[in-house]
Amino acid sequence: MKNMFHEIDENTWDRKEIYDVFYGYTYAMTVQLDMTELYAQMKEHGYKFYPTICWLITKTVNSDVDYRFGKVHGIIGYYDQMNTSYTLRRSAKPHLFTHMVTEYNEDFETYYEQFLKDKQKAEAADCLYYYEDARPDSVDVSTTPDTSFTAISYSIPDTFYQRGGDNMRYTPFTTVGRFYQKDGRVMLPVTGSFHHAVNDGYHAEKFFRLLQENIKKGVTQTHDR
Repeated sequence: MKNMFHEIDENTWDRKEIYDVFYGYTYAMTVQLDMTELYAQMKEHGYKFYPTICWLITKTVNSDVDYRFGKVHGIIGYYDQMNTSYTLRRSAKPHLFTHMVTEYNEDFETYYEQFLKDKQKAEAADCLYYYEDARPDSVDVSTTPDTSFTAISYSIPDTFYQRGGDNMRYTPFTTVGRFYQKDGRVMLPVTGSFHHAVNDGYHAEKFFRLLQENIKKGVTQTHDR
């Protein structure tokens, strides 16, 4: 099914003034999320962490239009669905990374199996982007699997945001760290980098609340591994 991009009428958009004033501004927020039940579920059924958290993040983004904004050919709008763009270490050169995109599927098992296939192909490649065409209909996920953190600060050059640029993606950029034990719970550091033009503090708080709820719900398995 084609992923539709829906135009927003800027003349009636209630966010237009905020968008114009805060265009080009980004901010990052880090939250420690509780994944105790999810960790137990992954251990029980043999799920790998990265595809699992990528599915949960993408599910969260797709649950609310506030995180699916973009600009295509100068037109502001939103996508029906976002897919997952994620970073991987290259197998032959683990000090370098690559990008891959996996199509989102509401069925976790279907997504999980496709993610593992995509991951294997991308890790064997020797390029920054495994896919050829840009994928603006995707949410970026990165990871620091060996390091927990309390904050991450992103430095984005001014040239990245050119006022009046024809194509932009306003989805949250999410980084997950190494999960850890605290007071008998399994905690996960997650940083979201948000575009202030479309997402204020209200939206950042809602994003983490929705993500925590999805992590708490876990994933639905159809068979053991």
